[in-house]
Amino acid sequence: MPTRSAPALMLSLAALLCPGATASAQASPSPSGVEVCTVTGTSGQYSVRVRNTGTTPLTRVDVTGVRLDGGGQVTAPLTVSLADIPPGKYKTAILARYEESAALDSIVTYTAVDGVEAPQQELFAGKVAHVSPGSALQYTLAPLAVRGWTVAYGSATSPRLEAGSAVLLSYPVRSGKKPATRPEAGRTPSAVVPLAPCRDPGQKS
Repeated sequence: MPTRSAPALMLSLAALLCPGATASAQASPSPSGVEVCTVTGTSGQYSVRVRNTGTTPLTRVDVTGVRLDGGGQVTAPLTVSLADIPPGKYKTAILARYEESAALDSIVTYTAVDGVEAPQQELFAGKVAHVSPGSALQYTLAPLAVRGWTVAYGSATSPRLEAGSAVLLSYPVRSGKKPATRPEAGRTPSAVVPLAPCRDPGQKS
C-alpha cells in the first residue's frame, strides 16, 4: 500500500496551477522509462498515475506534491511512495481526496543496482510560462505548483508545446548524487513531455 507523509513545516509559496484540460488524453511516452498522467475529480480529488514503460522493475517511485488551501496557496508538502512496479504495470499515488486540493511537484524513480536500491530518474512538474516567437522555438518552463526555478528549453526540432500547458521535465540522476529538489541551474532536461489527464479506460486510442 502507498504510504503518505506530510511534514509539519508549512510553506508560504503561492501556487502556480496550470489550467487543466477537461478532455481525457493518453499520457505521452517518456525517455525516463515511465508514463505519468493525472486524475482529477470534481470535488478536489487529485491523483498521479505512474506506469513503468521500461524493462526493469521499479523498486520504488516517490511522488511529491503540495497541499493547497481554498485560495490556491501551498500549505504543506506531501509524499506518496509507490513500491514494486513491474514493467508494463502502473500504480496510482493519491495526493488529494474528497474536498482536498493538491498539485504535483516532482517524481523520483528507483531501481535495484547490484542488489542496492538507487535513484534513476527525477521528473519535475512544470508549465510552459513563455513561448519565444520565431522558427527556433524556445520555451521558458516554470514550476507547476511551487516557485523558485525557471528552465530554458527548446530548439527548432523540439516538440511543439502550448503556452500554459503542463509538462514534465526529465533528468537522469547523476551517479553518486542524491535526487534534487529542483532542476539544476544550467542543466538541460533530457526530455520535456506533456503532463496530460489519464485516458478514460473506455475511450479508444
